Amino acid sequence: MTGHNVADRPGYDMHGLPTEKATEKELKINGRDEVLAYGIDKYIEECRHLCIKNMAEMTKTFQYMAVWMDWDHPYMSITRDYMEGEWFLIKEAHKKGRLYPGEKTMTWDAANGTALAKHELEYKKVTDEAIYVRFKVLSGEWTNSYLVIWTTTPWTIPFNLAIMVHTGLTYVQVKVNHHGEDQNWILCKDLVEDFIVKKIGVEKPDIQKEFSGESLKGLAYQHIFEDITDVYKKLKKEMPKVHTVVAANEFVNTHTGTGLVHCAPGCGPEDYEVGYRNGIRPFNTVDVVGVFRDFSPFTGLLARKNDPDFINFIDKSKGLVYKHQYEHEYPHGDRSKEGVIYRTTKQWFFKVEDLKDKLVEQNDKIKWVPDSAGNAFKSWLKNLRDNSISKQRFWGTPVPVWENVDDPSDYLVIGSVKELVEVAGLKEEPKDIHIPTVDKIVFKRISSKDGKEHEYRRVPDVLDVWVDAGTASWNSLEFPLLKDKAFLDKWYPIDFIVEGRDQIRGWFNLLHIASNLAFDGPAFKNVYMHGFVQDSMGRKMSKSIGNYILPSEVINAFGVDCMRYYFIGAANPGLDMNYNPNSIKAVRKNLNIFWNLFSYLKATADATEVETLPVSQLVKDKKLDMEEEYVLSKLHSTLKKVNASLDGFRFGEVPPLIEDFLLNTISHTYLQLVWEKASGDSEDGKIAVVSVVLESLIFGATLLAPLVPIFAEKVYQNMKATFPSSPLCKDCLLYTSPSPRDS
Repeated sequence: MTGHNVADRPGYDMHGLPTEKATEKELKINGRDEVLAYGIDKYIEECRHLCIKNMAEMTKTFQYMAVWMDWDHPYMSITRDYMEGEWFLIKEAHKKGRLYPGEKTMTWDAANGTALAKHELEYKKVTDEAIYVRFKVLSGEWTNSYLVIWTTTPWTIPFNLAIMVHTGLTYVQVKVNHHGEDQNWILCKDLVEDFIVKKIGVEKPDIQKEFSGESLKGLAYQHIFEDITDVYKKLKKEMPKVHTVVAANEFVNTHTGTGLVHCAPGCGPEDYEVGYRNGIRPFNTVDVVGVFRDFSPFTGLLARKNDPDFINFIDKSKGLVYKHQYEHEYPHGDRSKEGVIYRTTKQWFFKVEDLKDKLVEQNDKIKWVPDSAGNAFKSWLKNLRDNSISKQRFWGTPVPVWENVDDPSDYLVIGSVKELVEVAGLKEEPKDIHIPTVDKIVFKRISSKDGKEHEYRRVPDVLDVWVDAGTASWNSLEFPLLKDKAFLDKWYPIDFIVEGRDQIRGWFNLLHIASNLAFDGPAFKNVYMHGFVQDSMGRKMSKSIGNYILPSEVINAFGVDCMRYYFIGAANPGLDMNYNPNSIKAVRKNLNIFWNLFSYLKATADATEVETLPVSQLVKDKKLDMEEEYVLSKLHSTLKKVNASLDGFRFGEVPPLIEDFLLNTISHTYLQLVWEKASGDSEDGKIAVVSVVLESLIFGATLLAPLVPIFAEKVYQNMKATFPSSPLCKDCLLYTSPSPRDS
C-alpha cells in the first residue's frame, strides 16, 4: 500500500513427529516396529498425503481470514527442492568444519524414540523420590567407611561409574549406626546439618575427622550392585578410574545433597563431560524406548518409570540410606510432554559454541519488538551449545551423509541431488529424496583414507525439523534451486518476521544459526514477537478444562474483520492476552459506527445534491471554516501516528488511533458541529462538509485496510459507486496510501 514490492510467500512445516503420530493413528499402527512392518514406502506416502490434505485445509482457513499471500506458490518442506536447500546447508557447514558426528549423552524422548536438542525441552515442576545411597570405600585406611551420594534419578544408579567431589570444600567422616552397625559416612561438612541432623535425625553428629575434598581424589569404592552383576569388573579393567572419586568442582555444590555427586557418564551431559576428561566412557544399555537391555537383573525395566523397582534393588543391596519426596524442575519433551531420560548415542551436530560472540553481536543490530525479546534471545545465545541436528525418525529430510561401511569415520557429505547423481553414478535424478529413495542408493568408491574401494551407505537418521524451519529464509526465495545469487542478495536478509515467544529457542534460534553457517550473517532484520491467547481468567486454553475456543467460533459469532481488529488491538508485543468476548462486541459496535458514517455521508450527498471537490482546492480557495481545519489537522496527525506505529511494528497502537479519529473527531465532534451547515442554505458549506467527510472516510478506510480488509474494501467500493467523479475514488484502495501533511 506504500508502493513497495513485497514478497510474502506462505510456507508449511510438514515433516516431523506430529505428522508421524497422526499418520500412525489413521493407519491404526503404533511405534517403530509396526511402522517397519507396514512398510516404509507406503508409510512415507501416507505421511505425504496427510500433509497435503492438511495444507489445503489450512490454506482455506487463512484465505477465509483475509490473510493476503501468494497462495498459488507456497513453499513446502516436503518437496525435493526445499530438501535440497537443507542439504545445501549441511554441505556448507561441512565445508566450514562445522558439521561433526559425535557420541554424546543426549536427553532422550522415550515416548517417541528420539534424541532431543536443548531447544526441544520444556521444564515442569515435578515431585520425585530422591534417595541417598552409600558406597563402601575400598582403601584400607578408611575402615568401614562409606561415600554417601544423593540423586533424584534412581534408575541411573546401575550406570554409576564415578563420584564427583569439590576439591575446595571441607568434608567430614561422621560416625552413625545404620542397620545396627556402626559406620563412618563421608560427606561435605556444610551439609551435615541438613542430612545427618534434619533427615537422619541424629541431634549431635559424631564427627570423627575432617579433611579437604582434594584428599578424596582417587579414592576407590565398591558399587552396591557388584555382587549381582559382573559388568563392573570388565569396565574397571578397561578404564582404571571406574568407581573412583574424581574432581568436578563446577558440578558440585552445597545447595542440597551431600557434596558428593553420583556420576553416570552415560546418563547426563555433565556426567559425560567429567567421564570424558577422566577416561571413563559412557555406559548405558537403555534402548530407544527407555527399556534396560542386556543388563541382568535390570533387563526389561523402564528408565525413570520403574524408579520404585530400582529403589528396591538398592535397598536389598543395603545401599539405601534415606529416601524422601523432592520437588524440582525436570525437562520434558516438547512434543510428548513426557519426562526425558538420557542415552548415549551417535548424533550429528553443528559446531556453534565458538560463534556465540559473533551471533550476539549480530543480534544487537536486529530490531526486536518488544526489546525484552531481543534481550531474551541474547541471553539464549550467550549460553548456546552445539546443536544436534539428527533424529531417529522416518518422516523427515534424510541426513545427506554416506558412510564407508568399513570405517564410519570416512564419510561423504552430499549437497545436492546433482552431486548425488555424480558421486553414485546414477542414470537419472531421483524425483523424491525421502528415505525410501535415498536409502536404496548404495555405491562403491575409492576411499581417500586408505586408497581402497569401499561400499558407502547413507546414515539412517533424518534432519531435525528445526533444520527445515531454519532454512526457510532462503528456501522461500528458491535458493539454491535457482542459483540466482543476485536475486538472493536483493531480498536477503529477510526484512520482517513474526512468531510467538516460545520461538526464542526454536525458530529464531535456528534461523540465526543456519544463516550464519550458510552465509556468515543474520537471516532477518526485524522481529515482532507475540504472546498467546488465554481465556478471560488468564488461564491457558485447554480442551481438558473446557475453556478452549476455536477461531471459527469467534468468526461465526462476530465475523472475520471483528476478530482481526480485536486481536490486533488487544495484543501487546511479547505478552499473553486474555480473550474477552465483551471487548470483541465493542469492536463490532465500532465498525457499525464506521459504516454509519458512510451512510450519513451518502444520505447527505443525496439530499444536498452537491458535487465533492478536492480538499486541497478548498484549502487553496479558503472555503473551509475552523471546524474543517480542525478535522484535517486531526486527520493528518493520525496518519502520521499510524505510520510511525506501523513502521515501529507497534501494531496494537493502530486501532485506538483510528478509532479516536473516526469516532471522536468525526462522529462525536465534527458532525455535531456542522449539523446545521450540512443542511443549511450555503452551497459552499455543504460542499465543504461532504468533501471533508469523504476524504476522512477514504483515508480512514485506507488505514483500516490492513486490519479489516473486507470491511474497508466494502466501504471503499460503496464510496466509489456513490462518488464516481471524485479523484479520491479513481484508484484501487489497495494501491492508495495517503501521506500525512504537516500543514
